[in-house]
Formats: sequence, C-alpha cells, structure tokens
Amino acid sequence: MNNTSSNSQTSQLIPATSPVIEKPSAWMRDGYSPTEIILAAAILTSLLMGGTATVIMAMVELVKTLVQTKKRK
Repeated sequence: MNNTSSNSQTSQLIPATSPVIEKPSAWMRDGYSPTEIILAAAILTSLLMGGTATVIMAMVELVKTLVQTKKRK
C-alpha cells in the first residue's frame, strides 16, 4: 500500500465558521440587541403604566366632581 496516497486525504472534524451566537456588533447594527429590546420594553411598559394612571386619576376626579354637583342640588 502506498503511504503517500493514504495520507493525502484529510477530513475536517470542526467546521471552520459556524458561529452559534452572533457578535454584539451585529445586534447593534441590525437593531435587535437583547439589551435594546429589554430597555424598549421597560420604557414602553413605564409609559403605558403612567398613561393608565393618568386616565384613572382623571376619571376619579370627574366622579368626585359629579358627586359633589349632585349633592349640592
């Protein structure tokens, strides 16, 4: 058996480029960074809660005004 021909064939056991996780620079460039998503969700949740609280407070004040008006009559 020829030793040179058997040694000329090699196999690659580990793939050269198979990134499991993309680089953070790609997250920032493409706009889907986990940090950005968490911050955006926190900000939107905060604004939604603030808006809901404002509407509830306005409704409470309206009911107070209507109750006081009916008591005066």
